[in-house]
Amino acid sequence: MKLKETVLILAGHGSTKNRDSSRHTRETARRLQRRRIFKEVRAGFWKESPSFQEVFHGLQAKEAIVVPWFLARGYFVEKVLTEQFSNTPIPCRIVEPLGSRPEVLQLMKKRAEKLRARMRIRMRITNFFDSLLRKSKPEGDGLKPEQISLLLASHGTPLHKGSRVAADTLAEDLGKDGYRVSKAMFLEEEPKIADWRQVAAPEGPVMVLPHFLAGGLHGSEDVPGLLGIPHGREGWHQVDGRWIGYGAPIGMPEEMEKLILKMVAAESLVEGSRREVAEA
Repeated sequence: MKLKETVLILAGHGSTKNRDSSRHTRETARRLQRRRIFKEVRAGFWKESPSFQEVFHGLQAKEAIVVPWFLARGYFVEKVLTEQFSNTPIPCRIVEPLGSRPEVLQLMKKRAEKLRARMRIRMRITNFFDSLLRKSKPEGDGLKPEQISLLLASHGTPLHKGSRVAADTLAEDLGKDGYRVSKAMFLEEEPKIADWRQVAAPEGPVMVLPHFLAGGLHGSEDVPGLLGIPHGREGWHQVDGRWIGYGAPIGMPEEMEKLILKMVAAESLVEGSRREVAEA
């Protein structure tokens, strides 16, 4: 089966409380559709319209590739999506969720480095003015990984171990860059995000990377609230006299577009997929 005869379905959770939760999924679908690689590209949702059933209405494709818009092969991917796409008008192949791709580690590393760069700028400015007051040369302005506690804020669920395994593995891989602490914490499992002070080292700066896809309430509101910071935008804040850096969530359309194309090409999901993607 060729890509020109295949529909690509981005299967997301959606939300009845926050319409922004599906915005990036829909925009990624539009970006991929404009490339004209697939017969059609659609987004379907568990909590929004179109539903996983409605997404098949009016399709002329002969086969579907379903990309789970999730960060782990957990309860939702293995149970809900498998059930929802088991009885469909055309054959469906559910591939690995976006979070299973090796590129995710690099995306998270870039966010960590960006936070460190922002703090370096802040430290340089502070050191410069301090040196003027002391009439001395500015002191070192570096912020090294071994000074930092890197915490990954994830969802977790007692229903399936996949979510926790994905977060713990990612935190372990990030820790190979030499951070003082590199651990995952969770909304629904231990250690809880609200207990970040006990998860991090007793002193020193803390960087928190949200293990949530962009646009959702968890990464933009829930986690910042539990950390005691005013918003979910990327940047540094002081909480109880301690610096906390909050990273940007992954899942921006330009990132996901490239990641999905690499996924299709790398896995050779259908006949000639590598050539078709390369020519797009």
